[in-house]
Amino acid sequence: MKENHEIQRQHRLSQVYLKKFGYNQDGEWMVSVMKLGSGKTKNVKISEFTAEENIFDLPFKDFEIRRHFETLSGRLESDYNRVINNIENQKRLTPRDKDLLNHFVPNILCRTSHFRNFINELVENIETRKKLLNEITIFQEDHGQTELLLDILKPETHLNIVVGTLMNHLVHVFRHFKKVILKSPNGYGWLTSDNPVFIDFQNKNEWILPIESEVYFPLSKEYCLFIFHEESDLKANPLRNLRKDKINQLDFKTFDRLANIIGRNLDEYLIFSEKYEPTILRE
Repeated sequence: MKENHEIQRQHRLSQVYLKKFGYNQDGEWMVSVMKLGSGKTKNVKISEFTAEENIFDLPFKDFEIRRHFETLSGRLESDYNRVINNIENQKRLTPRDKDLLNHFVPNILCRTSHFRNFINELVENIETRKKLLNEITIFQEDHGQTELLLDILKPETHLNIVVGTLMNHLVHVFRHFKKVILKSPNGYGWLTSDNPVFIDFQNKNEWILPIESEVYFPLSKEYCLFIFHEESDLKANPLRNLRKDKINQLDFKTFDRLANIIGRNLDEYLIFSEKYEPTILRE
């Protein structure tokens, strides 16, 4: 039977990323999750979790252009293990690792439902669309091409048209932010979710990613990335004083506070850092 390349299962959460929180069972990678409101855990196959058909495809006939975002995502994922291994072995982020994360975090953000729904609302409102397009093309020459495509293409294609330009913009922005690695206490692991990039806007909402933003992204069970801008006027967070591009061991109190904040950022699913047999949990 001939394989149908027109249909592709595309993941909102990278399988490579999810394996950092999962476990291998009889050759199948699994992860323990809990759906919001269910109160009980279940174990799901990483290959199937958050997978949907052709959700990132562009509305063009050329196959390579149509699959551009998914192809880019695959390239980033192929280097993610290297970053985690380097953190483990070198206890720091190399310049190459930092640039991979400058791409990987925006890529994950642009794949998750919560963020995509937010951007879609901006795109479909004529007033906010103009402001959004002006913002995400501020560092690149667009010459009105994105706006022209939105004017002539069907509304259901608009989000994926914008997302590519948006991700490029966020990569540029993230390159100007500092990185800190937060290590969980021994015996404890970071939670993640189907909305794993938590952005604390600190009540500043004028931009997609304002200079005052503080960003948390669990990299694996053991490590969480903290991102901030040194020129923000809001500098009360003590995590800003930790060693940049290095591993910083957290005490339990700080870890527990951050883990709860990150966990509550879920869209539909909380993802655990260890295997749970199907269990009913208390609220």
